[in-house]
Amino acid sequence: MTAQDDVALARQQYIGAVLELYTATPGVLGRVRRADRILAGEMFDRRIPLYVIDYACVLAAARRTFRNAFATPLPPIRSLQYLLPIVREVIERPPGPRDISQLRQRLAATYLPS
Repeated sequence: MTAQDDVALARQQYIGAVLELYTATPGVLGRVRRADRILAGEMFDRRIPLYVIDYACVLAAARRTFRNAFATPLPPIRSLQYLLPIVREVIERPPGPRDISQLRQRLAATYLPS
């Protein structure tokens, strides 16, 4: 296996991990489009760490879930592109791991089957 093969394999694994995080996010339609795969590859090329994508998914879900209860319901997220501004925000001002952990717990409690 050459170094180029290693990079290609790492890229495919990264893309798979990003798309898995994205589709597991509450509020996402659940379908992966070609544009989502391309964007995930671009994120690999830009060396965006997976934890940043993970944090962005948690923040996106929390913001959509815990917004004003009287507001009009939001349509499902249909594209990975939705996360880009949140990814930038996480890179510029990373939330603490404890904050993300607390949001995960609140989301889990909200989406537990009754």
